[in-house]
Amino acid sequence: AVARLKHLERLIQDMLLFARGEVLGREAIDVGDLLCELQHNIEPLARARAVEFRVMAADGLPTLQGNRKAIVGALINLLENALHAATADGTRGGEVVLTADCDGGRLAFRVRDNGSGMAPEVVARLSEPFFTTRAEGTGLGLAIARGVARAHNGNIEVRSAPGAGTEFIVTLPLQPGDAGQTDPQTGEA
Repeated sequence: AVARLKHLERLIQDMLLFARGEVLGREAIDVGDLLCELQHNIEPLARARAVEFRVMAADGLPTLQGNRKAIVGALINLLENALHAATADGTRGGEVVLTADCDGGRLAFRVRDNGSGMAPEVVARLSEPFFTTRAEGTGLGLAIARGVARAHNGNIEVRSAPGAGTEFIVTLPLQPGDAGQTDPQTGEA
């Protein structure tokens, strides 16, 4: 009964986050610190599930402008999903990799698991609120992560195929309201 109440409480919290839909307050975020925070949060969960969790960052990542708490929350949702996927197939060791790299004016966070992957029709439904492939899932984690990415003028892509694992790619512009364009003379958006 307690577990069910906790599940309902989390569902309500997720729904409130999803309903608000906007990101308030922006700050300069050190991406290296952000990755350390994610590693600190996810490593114990990975250990408990016997999943190998690795974080890899490109050198010299720039500072990101955004709402740190919202971005951390979105990435934790994706990482928790990846941990579940990586342990769903008991035939091999589970592995989840988080990488961060920069492409032009955009920062890309990639969350990759070596789970059993998803069929195209499942991938197509992932953006639907309340759609979930897990018995204990709320079906709001990805919807919230997508909302956070969009509130930062970013996006989430999904790459998955049966037997090939899954990769979620969150791309965020380095400047708020920027589509990745900078003035070549000033270096500013």
